[in-house]
Amino acid sequence: MLTIDIDTGGTMTDALITDGATRHCIKVDTTPHDFTVGLQHCLSEAAKLYEIEDIAALLAKVSLIRWSSTITTNVLAERRGAKVGLLVTKDHEEDLYGDGRSAIIDELVAAENVIGLPADPEAKDILLAVKALLESGVRRICVALAGSFPDNRAEIAIKRVIEDQYPDHIIGSVPVLLGSEMAQIGHDQTRAHYSAMNAYTHSHLATSLFKAEDILRDEYGWRGALLIGQTSGGVARIGKTKAVDTIESGPVFGTFGGAFAARSYGLKDVVCFDVGGTTTKCSIVRNGEPVFQRGGDLMEIPVQTSFAMLRSAAIGGGSIARVKGGRLVLGPDSQGAAPGPACYALGGREATLTDALLLLGYLDADNFLGGRRRLSAEHARKIIDKNIAKPLAVSVEQAALLIRDEAVTVMAELITNTLSEAMLEASQVAMFSFGGNGPMFGAFVAERLGIAKAYAFDYGPVFGAFGSSISDVAHVYERGVGLAWNATNEASILAAAQRLHTQAVRDLQGEGFDPAAAIYRCELEFGRNANVAGACRFDYAGEPGSPFIAAAMQAIKTAGLAGTAEPLLLLRVSARLEVAANQLQKKSAGKAAATTGSRAMQFNGHGAEPLPAHVWERLNVGDRIRGPAMINGATMSCPVPPGWMLAVDDYGNAAMSRANQQEAAL
Repeated sequence: MLTIDIDTGGTMTDALITDGATRHCIKVDTTPHDFTVGLQHCLSEAAKLYEIEDIAALLAKVSLIRWSSTITTNVLAERRGAKVGLLVTKDHEEDLYGDGRSAIIDELVAAENVIGLPADPEAKDILLAVKALLESGVRRICVALAGSFPDNRAEIAIKRVIEDQYPDHIIGSVPVLLGSEMAQIGHDQTRAHYSAMNAYTHSHLATSLFKAEDILRDEYGWRGALLIGQTSGGVARIGKTKAVDTIESGPVFGTFGGAFAARSYGLKDVVCFDVGGTTTKCSIVRNGEPVFQRGGDLMEIPVQTSFAMLRSAAIGGGSIARVKGGRLVLGPDSQGAAPGPACYALGGREATLTDALLLLGYLDADNFLGGRRRLSAEHARKIIDKNIAKPLAVSVEQAALLIRDEAVTVMAELITNTLSEAMLEASQVAMFSFGGNGPMFGAFVAERLGIAKAYAFDYGPVFGAFGSSISDVAHVYERGVGLAWNATNEASILAAAQRLHTQAVRDLQGEGFDPAAAIYRCELEFGRNANVAGACRFDYAGEPGSPFIAAAMQAIKTAGLAGTAEPLLLLRVSARLEVAANQLQKKSAGKAAATTGSRAMQFNGHGAEPLPAHVWERLNVGDRIRGPAMINGATMSCPVPPGWMLAVDDYGNAAMSRANQQEAAL
């Protein structure tokens, strides 16, 4: 049986199809008017690859589909979500329990749509507040009261009053979200922010997901599992997925894919460098695991939850280049997939990074996206000449180099800042470059920063989809505790763990999975007022009981937390179940492949010259390409700068380093 992993980005939608032994990569244009159209395009291209007559016949051979996306990310970034109302504790309408004005006021929630309720509000107080919100156009209401976790009875009471007046079977019903259910931690502002973020993005995500499920079931007769990518690096059914759980899920899967590859290569610390059509993402793998952070800004909104340390810059293939104040500026706006760069010849009137790369000779105009689109160097030249070269009084070729170098500068700065935050030096890490444009800049950025080795992957253009393909079904449950770990409180803590474990079992059963096959992990965080002083974790099998307590005590001792005066701040239980996992597979050396020809290229400002151009699909394990040269494939392009060498390794991936380093190793 086949498995399909799809990653919907801002510009391109990627797919990885595998039977466990072989894999195929697909890239199609993202269709922002209806994301399910792009999904179906992926399925149609997959059917062609396998010479199957139609999508329905293809899906008959598919066991599961995993779908990650930037849908919620883009809704938050572009501020185009639903109109949300927020009921909070009186006198916290502005700060939402934080210091100063909350970042979501007049961004996700209009200031006039945040209403404070008195302590123990009467039904009339609640309904008057709801009436005011509805009259202002609000159709989703969040309730986030101070001190309502773990005891959320006050929030539940307010929800009941609203639902009694506006029942869900009546037109005009009002969806109500509780902060205590959106983020089960003791930090008041995080609960308020999460509830608003979830309400703000829910409709856009739900529309796409449920429509996709309906299309797969009703139009194509598929009865397999559609699993949705989550920020935790796992997947779950639609019915068990909150919109807020999917923020940055596509890029996060790239990080998990990077961690998997790092372990396969025996690498300790890696910087993951993901360049798409709209943004560049940077994340860190340390000791073979993705680096997570506790607290910080998630999409520029402060929260105190745990999430992957992912940093981004608004630079991608579609980034628009302009001259402002006599200097070149690249981004942050992008041409996206429609009309796309000028070289698409679809009406684009702005100079983009992709146009510059084409003029530098780095792109194969006749084999872009596997030959499904021809690029027009004439259109690119005209636009760059008009918008960049003439205003700067330079040649078109110099203008293209300036655009490339500005992109490298922004990308290098992003990586430098991310490494500094992770307390790593560039000389300590390897680079994994992926995404549609990652390999294009991998060696350039590595050289700028002094990173010794940069990898580009055979499946790098769909690396987020690869990360999805090695993901498990995963559920994470948290409970604020606030009790000292001692004999007096052990029973209460055990009972809390039992409730979380029971919820995990029920959710897995509800998705049609065997909970006995899952791995359960418990994490304990000690501290006060959301400030973590120490943490430990341990795996366990079966329901929490005496062995659970023994395992917890051993983990606490190992972590050096035995006898800590800090109370148990948070209890987190996760359940993971492996489903159709992918693997890295070594390849055997094939017949030597000759250079396919040459193309005029420019690397260093000395003018274009004919240089070797190789086809990625014709290279074999053990092949070595000395720069300057170009590697082009159906879905990726990888320059080898002067002084660098590319070697095809045992996994069929490209490892790039300074030529003298590789030759010394031979």
